[in-house]
Amino acid sequence: MTPSFSKHGFVAIIAILAWLAAIVVMSVNADTRSRVLAPVLLCSVATIIGVVLLSRYWIRRESIPSFGSLVVVPFVCAFLFVFGSLFWDACRYGEWYLFTPSYWQQAKGGFRGLLFPFGVLWGVCIFPATAVILYFQRQHDADKPNVV
Repeated sequence: MTPSFSKHGFVAIIAILAWLAAIVVMSVNADTRSRVLAPVLLCSVATIIGVVLLSRYWIRRESIPSFGSLVVVPFVCAFLFVFGSLFWDACRYGEWYLFTPSYWQQAKGGFRGLLFPFGVLWGVCIFPATAVILYFQRQHDADKPNVV
């Protein structure tokens, strides 16, 4: 007898389809393809790796992988990708003025100009993280003996 397809499976498929839809929308538009597609794909891969490692850590400790990692890991990956590139440029080119308040008050959009790309990366990376968390939760539930 085959196990029925649970609601975890449906939510995981919806999350993967939403992620693929976001990738397709970004790749169809020529303007966003050149600027956005590579960071989103790299951040998504980093998020998947981070969620898998964190879920395996929780399973090793005999605990269910929590939905907290669904928010934290994409947030950390998006933060490192957006703000880490600024830090990398400051280290390579000696542009330490990036970290002064006067730089962020210029007419380039300031700090708010970075919040939108950060939000897009975080939002898109939540979808594959959802699928991974649900996979490991279902795997953890399958390993548990059924007590009647």
